[in-house]
Amino acid sequence: MSVSNPTFSQLLANTVDERSASKPHSEKKMESTPLMGQGQLRRRYWSAYSAKSFFRKQDLQSVLTTERGGDNEVQDRNQLSRTLSVWDLMFYGLAATLGTGIFVTVGQVAQSNAGPSVALSFVFAGIASFFSALCYSEFAVRIPVSGSAYSFAYISLGEVVGWFIGWNLTLEYAISASAVAGGWTLYLIAAVESLNGQMPWILQQHFINDYITISPLSLIIVALCTLILLFGMKESAKFNLVITVINIGVILFFIIYGSFFVETKNLQNFFPYGLSGTWSGVGVVFFSYIGFDSVSTLAAEVKRPDRDLPIGIMGTLTIVTLFYVAVAIVLTGMVPYMHINPDAPLAAAFAYAHRGWASTLIAIGSVTTITATTLTSLVGQPRIFFQMANDGLMFPIFAKTNSKGAPVYGTLITGAISGLIALFFNLKILLDMISIGTLLAFTVVCAGVIILRFQPISPSHPNRKSNRTVYMIIAFFFACLLFASRGKVSFPVTDTWNYVLWGVYFLPVVITFIPLCFLKEDPEAPAIAFKTPLVPLIPCIGIFMNVWFIMSLSFDSIIRLLIWTSIGMAIYLFYGIHHSKLAERDRSVMALKTPQASHKSHHEDEEKPINIISNEDKREYE
Repeated sequence: MSVSNPTFSQLLANTVDERSASKPHSEKKMESTPLMGQGQLRRRYWSAYSAKSFFRKQDLQSVLTTERGGDNEVQDRNQLSRTLSVWDLMFYGLAATLGTGIFVTVGQVAQSNAGPSVALSFVFAGIASFFSALCYSEFAVRIPVSGSAYSFAYISLGEVVGWFIGWNLTLEYAISASAVAGGWTLYLIAAVESLNGQMPWILQQHFINDYITISPLSLIIVALCTLILLFGMKESAKFNLVITVINIGVILFFIIYGSFFVETKNLQNFFPYGLSGTWSGVGVVFFSYIGFDSVSTLAAEVKRPDRDLPIGIMGTLTIVTLFYVAVAIVLTGMVPYMHINPDAPLAAAFAYAHRGWASTLIAIGSVTTITATTLTSLVGQPRIFFQMANDGLMFPIFAKTNSKGAPVYGTLITGAISGLIALFFNLKILLDMISIGTLLAFTVVCAGVIILRFQPISPSHPNRKSNRTVYMIIAFFFACLLFASRGKVSFPVTDTWNYVLWGVYFLPVVITFIPLCFLKEDPEAPAIAFKTPLVPLIPCIGIFMNVWFIMSLSFDSIIRLLIWTSIGMAIYLFYGIHHSKLAERDRSVMALKTPQASHKSHHEDEEKPINIISNEDKREYE
């Protein structure tokens, strides 16, 4: 029995009927219409795997129109509530960043890597983060949506890169919550012991091997923070505000009161491990800055994103750097670096100064600090999955919000996964995975700023963007990768020849950077409230430093990244690529090319369907 194909008008009418339903795009099924033959269905299925599908990009103006509620789809879909002020952003960023870095990492690096010069390690790491923060600020203003680096990559580099970044940001947000929860457990146990108490055996951490550590308290804190987030971002922000004020008070107490016990003789040997030790400490303390970028995940919930997002991102990074440097100087001034306690350095510093009450206060305050960090670590991932679901790349359940405007199922699923990881896995394994996921996101954001700023119009296709800028960025990235790999290779040569080799490896970086300096800004780019200065220099420095830090991580962490990415790509290839919002657009546009598009069927409605395909989309396929 022959089956007739639908006309283009019917296709448009069916699409409009679907869009009139009050549900997000991601909930629409890619149904097998009975009007299509099996051969056509198979061709449509396999056509999704064309190279063009992998690198299709979201249109920037369409995204901005969508976020402003400029079409029927947006009016009907679930949305996050714009309730946050610049102060909410600042306190959220501080809570996300001031955690284990200031209460644990500073002591570990001072004792093992840098000594008193750990303060400089924090300065250098802050400068490295500063370049990426500038790029995040411009992107957040250009594209004020909840997807953060995922949305930035989707628009500038294409769908498959956007998926890659969105999936691997799970390593920063969801797994970061697990890692921080593990640190919270250690500090809670230490606080109880400082009060001459003892934690029940069943709630203590139980070490099994180098990979597995049973930690029931870690699961409990993740579950509690997840429940708090279900009350909505505004209510969660109020709770976070109270906790963060307490945390800042504890840190200021350590800096001010601890300064009375600083002995200058402890700071005289400022570089006990040499400059190389200070620089090696940069790679370790860089983890302490992870969190400022999570401010951009709240872009869809900010009242005035064009003004408040750059202030929130840059303000967070500046304040956090000042706190880190001040704490590092006071700590290494109070206690000789070789005697610093690496597990609880701040509390132990007051014990060293025979101020037991102050030590107890710091131990209790550290518990509240890491509580806030756990809470804020759980905020970002549901919002990235929310944006991916609205784009059709993730399962529609992640696009549902509750009456408070919180992504309810995304929050619950993220909390469940983070809680189970925190319950079973060792803290050390998680840290490298968090760093590599974050550094990849930083790299893509820096590259995306150059692409959106300078991507020229293709002369052969006036309605398309040329990929020349993308190819230049890729060449620069691999040049940085080659230079960073030099640190992994040892040659039996003299110091002079060693410097020559470094110069040879650095030459491709210079060669690939120079052409970027001659790019011209897109004249059609809209004016925005904040722009990264000195482009392409600033983003290229950010890419260079991020690649260097990635190569400084262990080989095992790269293997884990590949395994995690393989799982994500399987989901994308079997689900996301077929349900993508852009895939539906492509199918609708391709219908224009079929012979049936020029004929009307007697089954068509008399009412003229709404044209949901723009002229630009039609020209793309001509």
